[in-house]
Amino acid sequence: MARSETTKITKYRSLFPRSVAVRVGRSRDGGFCAEVKTFPGCFTQADSFSELIEMVNDAARTYFEIPQKFLPYMPTYLPPLKVAQAFDAFPVSKKETEIKLELPINSGATTRR
Repeated sequence: MARSETTKITKYRSLFPRSVAVRVGRSRDGGFCAEVKTFPGCFTQADSFSELIEMVNDAARTYFEIPQKFLPYMPTYLPPLKVAQAFDAFPVSKKETEIKLELPINSGATTRR
């Protein structure tokens, strides 16, 4: 990979905040919907919680207009294990909750508020 591309990857990765605030709810059809509060006007939906997390990550990459060729090098937000277990393994008692998705510690992204 050329040095200029490595520099671009580093630049794009630095755009990602350490964590994103996401409001997750159930849709009427049983799927999930999310408002990515960190990125104004950013909403997404999916059939399962794991797909929703993928869609939130896709929304973040789209928000920052990351070129297709650099997508594999971008960080991925993950929910806390407890939240993932609650949404995937147990009935949801609340219709809506707020969560914070975080980048793994060794992701290389910088903190941005």
